[in-house]
Amino acid sequence: MPEQVISEERLVPSYDQLPEQAAEQEVKKEVKQVVQQLELETQQPQQHQVNTLSFIQADYSKQKVHYTDKVIVLTYHHIDEKENGITISPKRFKSHMQRLKKEDYNVISMEHFLHFMKGEAAVPQNAVLITFDDGYESFYTQAYPELLSLGFHATKFIVVDSIDHPKAPRLTWDQMREMKQNGMSFYSHTYDHHDKVKAGSSNTLMPMLTNPIYLEAEKRLETDVEYRNRIKHDLIKAENRIEEELGPQYRLLAFPFGAYNDTVIGVGKELGIELFFTTKEGINTKGSNEIYRVHAGTAYMSEDDLMWKMKLYHKK
Repeated sequence: MPEQVISEERLVPSYDQLPEQAAEQEVKKEVKQVVQQLELETQQPQQHQVNTLSFIQADYSKQKVHYTDKVIVLTYHHIDEKENGITISPKRFKSHMQRLKKEDYNVISMEHFLHFMKGEAAVPQNAVLITFDDGYESFYTQAYPELLSLGFHATKFIVVDSIDHPKAPRLTWDQMREMKQNGMSFYSHTYDHHDKVKAGSSNTLMPMLTNPIYLEAEKRLETDVEYRNRIKHDLIKAENRIEEELGPQYRLLAFPFGAYNDTVIGVGKELGIELFFTTKEGINTKGSNEIYRVHAGTAYMSEDDLMWKMKLYHKK
C-alpha cells in the first residue's frame, strides 16, 4: 500500500452527518488522492515526481524522541526455529517488532526512505526501515503476518535466480505480488552473483560481484572489460526480471556479503540504481546513496540487545 501521509485528525462530521452530495464529494476526493499516490509509486524511476510526504509533529507528541531527520535500517535474513548467525526464531522476530512499536519507533516504507534520502520528503522522528536479504520463503510465512498485524512495511532484497530456479524453499513471484499489494517491496540482491569464486590461481574464494574471475581454461583472470560487462549483465538482468514480474519500480541494490567497489557503484549508477545497501553499521542522513544497516537478525540478538544496539546511533 502507498505510504500514508500522517496528519492531524480532521475535525469534520462523519459521513452520515453530511448532506448526501457533500459526502459523495468527500469520498471522491479521498479516492482521487489514493489513485494519485498509487500512480506516483508505480511510475518508471525516471518519471517519478517529488513525493511531498509531510509529518506534523503533533501526531508524535506523546512519543519519546530518540532522533529526528535520520533513519535506522535494520537487516534480517531468515526466520526459523533453528537459529544461527543469520537466522532468528519466529518468537524472537515477533519480540523485535513489538518492541519497536512499544519504544515509539516509526517504521516507514522503502519508497518513503528513498524520497527522504534524495531530499524530497521528511520522515517522522525515530524512523526505521526494515529490510531482509536473500529470498527465503520465511519472509512470507513468518515475517509477513507479523508485519501486517503491526501495520509495518518491509523490503526484501532477492537473489533473482534463486526465485526463477529455486533449489530450496524460496519466495514465489505470486507471493511477492500479494505482499506488494500490502505494503511490502522487493528489490535486487543481484541475479546470480550471491556467490564466491576463485579470483586467482590459488583456491582463495572471493565475492564474485567485486572480483575478476579466474578463467581456468585460459589460466588467466578476466580483463577489466570482461569483469565490468559480466556484472553489468547480471545487474540489468536482475532489474529486468523484477520489473517483468512486479511492474515498473525504483532500482535499488543490496550488496551480497556487503562487498562492493567503485566499479560496482559506477555500473549500478549507469543502470539507474539509486541506492546501494551495505553491511556497514550506522544511522542514515539524507543525501547519501550508500546505506548503513544494523544487523538485527542473528541468534544472540534479544529485544533488549536490539534496543541497546540501536541506541548507539541515536546521537550520531
